[in-house]
Amino acid sequence: MTEPVDDDHAHRILLDHADRKVTGPLEDPAVLAAVVGVERLVVATGSTDEAVLRSALTGDVVADADPDRVAALVAEARSHVMAGLLRRATGQAVDAGIVNPASGGYEITTDATLLRAAVRAAQGSIDAMPYYGARYGARGSRFATTDSAWLVSLATLAEDRAVHQVEWLSRVLAARGMPSWLLEIHLDALVSEVRSVADSGAVGSLPVAADALGRARRRHVDDDLLRSADSWADEVLGDALPVPRAGALMAAAVADERAGVTRDDRALVDWLTDSARSDESATARLLGVRQRILDEAR
Repeated sequence: MTEPVDDDHAHRILLDHADRKVTGPLEDPAVLAAVVGVERLVVATGSTDEAVLRSALTGDVVADADPDRVAALVAEARSHVMAGLLRRATGQAVDAGIVNPASGGYEITTDATLLRAAVRAAQGSIDAMPYYGARYGARGSRFATTDSAWLVSLATLAEDRAVHQVEWLSRVLAARGMPSWLLEIHLDALVSEVRSVADSGAVGSLPVAADALGRARRRHVDDDLLRSADSWADEVLGDALPVPRAGALMAAAVADERAGVTRDDRALVDWLTDSARSDESATARLLGVRQRILDEAR
């Protein structure tokens, strides 16, 4: 008998996996989508309690959680599980396209424990840096999730190969306005999450890859300059900041330009100074901070 591919069936699968107990390789695309959907709710609700997660899935208000965000994540999770059910019915492979249709379908980890760690690292990094949401919205969140699930699969590679792959991704993202410092932060979070749920060897080559990004940045913009850039931007703009941590973001973009990761920092600076979020006075002050960073960077 053919299984139904509808919202009710997807909802039942999500509820079945609210206990977060499934382990090992996830060969069923609908189950993989459910694991990702539930783990995104873990970050949004701040809870791993099954009862809390089931409440979120059934539309009940969860204390200390943004109800609009939770509702959006639940709706998206149901959609992704339905996509997984279609794949199940047609025997299609498991890849990033299940939970990120715009991804093109690249390889991601199918290990349930590592996948959850990857989701938490991605969503936690996004929550810590409001720039992601302001600029890239829900699409950025989906890509962060699948990129993280791809990154964790690099752990088993030789160190030089893992570093090469991470450096390639850093160039792609930096060209789209995400300085490689953000990927550095994401990798640190990913290493921490994996270490919290798996043996010490599970992180493999990931710490080396994160260190490679950090060393490349610090040759031009060290941690002190990142902090100083934030202070300068806060001092001269205050509430007129287009996004929190704009100073550090500009400093990180300068580091990428100096390191040859990008040709220039326009992908970031043009967005920060766009008239939609920065008037002429604020733009002039932002560019003044940028010039100060350029003067201090090596």
